[in-house]
Amino acid sequence: MKTSLAKSILPIYAALLCFSGFARAQTAPSIPPADRKLIDIKVTGSKRFTSGQVAAACGLPLGTTVDEEDFRKAARQLGETGAFNAISYTFSYSSAGTKLTFEVTDADKFVPAHFADFVWFTDEELLRKVHERAPLFTGELPSTGRLPDQVSDILQALLVENGVPGHVDYIRSTSPGGQLDSFDYAIANVVIRIRHIDFTGAGTEESPLLQAAAEKLSDRDYYRALLNTFIQQSVLPVYHARGYLKAKCGTPALHVDKNAVAETNNDKQAVTLVDIVIPIAAGLQYKLTGWTWSGNNNIPADNLQALLHTEIGQPANTVQLEEDLHAVQQLYGSRGYVTTTVKADAIFNDPDSTVSYKLAITEGAVYHMGELEFRGLDNSLTAKLRAAWKIRPGDVYDSTYLKEFLPQARKLLPPSLDWEVSSHVTAIAREKTVDVDLQYTAKAPK
Repeated sequence: MKTSLAKSILPIYAALLCFSGFARAQTAPSIPPADRKLIDIKVTGSKRFTSGQVAAACGLPLGTTVDEEDFRKAARQLGETGAFNAISYTFSYSSAGTKLTFEVTDADKFVPAHFADFVWFTDEELLRKVHERAPLFTGELPSTGRLPDQVSDILQALLVENGVPGHVDYIRSTSPGGQLDSFDYAIANVVIRIRHIDFTGAGTEESPLLQAAAEKLSDRDYYRALLNTFIQQSVLPVYHARGYLKAKCGTPALHVDKNAVAETNNDKQAVTLVDIVIPIAAGLQYKLTGWTWSGNNNIPADNLQALLHTEIGQPANTVQLEEDLHAVQQLYGSRGYVTTTVKADAIFNDPDSTVSYKLAITEGAVYHMGELEFRGLDNSLTAKLRAAWKIRPGDVYDSTYLKEFLPQARKLLPPSLDWEVSSHVTAIAREKTVDVDLQYTAKAPK
């Protein structure tokens, strides 16, 4: 028996959409009504998204009846997210139904999404819930398009569903150079206040110090950046000062007390109280075995070694080391080396729980005194202060001298006024000079 040629042919049609402007698809024959059931969606070309994620985001569920206009709308919906630079699609149909294929090119730039104060959800929960409703969101967002707004709308819906007052806002955070760094989402018109901070994994020696530090955050408004700063500047230094140089903090767990609701004094806003638990893994306690210096061509190693306080055989203390290396820089600065840097490289021996340090100094050039300016003073006072300044133009600049000079200069100013001074010290690399600019402001005493 011969098979009909018309039934053995699988018709295929294609359209291309470019997002500098949508190209018009060439007119194709309509899909026969019996073949309009969508049975498959495939996606090719994306290195960032799976085929399933793109298919879910196009808005065409399998099993529905479709036509060419539906394909154009689906491609346009994908394009409006900003996740793709270009999209083309092909479709084919047979008696079994219609198959659709998207060929996509990912957008060039994606940046992280940050969530500042969504304390009612864990990070994992928040990412999962947003991804369920915006399949193309996987923690990062394209720099253009509607996807950042879509995420904002989803976050707002999550707040409403959980009975949380407030309005979701976001900003585009940029680097100093103006490049987009992240999308930062936060909640306006709601007050979130820290009630208590606790720690898990803390030792008996560290616990009192951690709790004392945590008390400073009690009753303060919560935001993620504050907690991150607290961990870096108050929690980890407790361990770094005791030799636990690889101590780490896990993701803080936030517990909202839904029953503890009050009002602010002024705005009558509901206050959400949150308790925070910070897990800590102290790791090994390292003892110091020694130091080696390099690059110190103009100051002997013994002179520098005298500035280091931690003794060999004692737990390494990187908090103290940071202060000591600052003293090394000050010593160099007092001799005109105002751009000196010190790099400390730790060499760990985990089996012995010991650490040694290579301290590499880049001395730089000697700088000399450049211009000295006094602002905000009359000629008489300026002359007095200029005469008191001991470093003359062309002399080797001493970066520690300004701290000595300012109290002496204050004694030369009229005591009936309250004087404030701001100092601006500028190293001129091309001329190897240092300019000092002192701005004085007089206020009537209170």
